[in-house]
Amino acid sequence: QVDIYIMTQPLSGKWLHYGTEVTSSGGRLTFTIPQDKALAIGIYPVRMVVRGDHSYAEAYLTVVAPGTEAVVFSIDGSFTASVSIMGSDPKVRAGAVDVVR
Repeated sequence: QVDIYIMTQPLSGKWLHYGTEVTSSGGRLTFTIPQDKALAIGIYPVRMVVRGDHSYAEAYLTVVAPGTEAVVFSIDGSFTASVSIMGSDPKVRAGAVDVVR
């Protein structure tokens, strides 16, 4: 089991428990923020803590207004064509490498 914490007021340093999920056999999890805990537009630190050994991973969650155009990419190559955040494989666009440079 993995506990999901979000720092809703980053300057406070206070982590709020948002929920608990179980990872897949591949070590991945999916978590939907409950409607009653919806976040305002902003950037939030996220910490996912494994209950068994208390190891954790940290990330940042960026909340944007509906309809906002965004570019998602991986600097280290860990985001591959087999990983999808929208339910289908991402389309490689002409000039994408130039945009990142």
